[in-house]
Amino acid sequence: MVRHPGWAAVALTALALTVTACGNGSVKVGSAYGNQATATTPAPSPVPAVVLKTESTQAGMVLASGSGLTLYYFSADKPGSGKSVCTGGCAAAWPPLAAPVKAPASARLPGPLGMITRPGGARQVTLNGLPLYLYVGDKAPGQVTGDGIHGVWHVIKITMS
Repeated sequence: MVRHPGWAAVALTALALTVTACGNGSVKVGSAYGNQATATTPAPSPVPAVVLKTESTQAGMVLASGSGLTLYYFSADKPGSGKSVCTGGCAAAWPPLAAPVKAPASARLPGPLGMITRPGGARQVTLNGLPLYLYVGDKAPGQVTGDGIHGVWHVIKITMS
């Protein structure tokens, strides 16, 4: 026997909301009588791929980032190793090129594009198995101030198709 019928309806509604909110990751809102709506958190949208460019420089036609800055490889990296040896202060001066990217339409690359995962989870673009980098000394498209530094940093020369 229920002494306060109004409290029984409130308790049943609270129970119904608690039961429907538990479960598969979505939250159901409504009353004990049906009339429910489901709210879900949308999946994160994928990062759009940046289209790489080619730039005419004093070193010749080179591969460049989407903003036109020259890209480099580090000869101390081992092709196909799946890792970069440029970390810490090195990576501050030579920022890794973040994935994903697409090849420029009119260029013939010297190998396939790929990617590696750096410590911490960031994805870095590779070309022919070598990680790619920018250089902080390049401030504008067409600059190649990092080419040949210490004999181990090199631009990526491109031929046009």
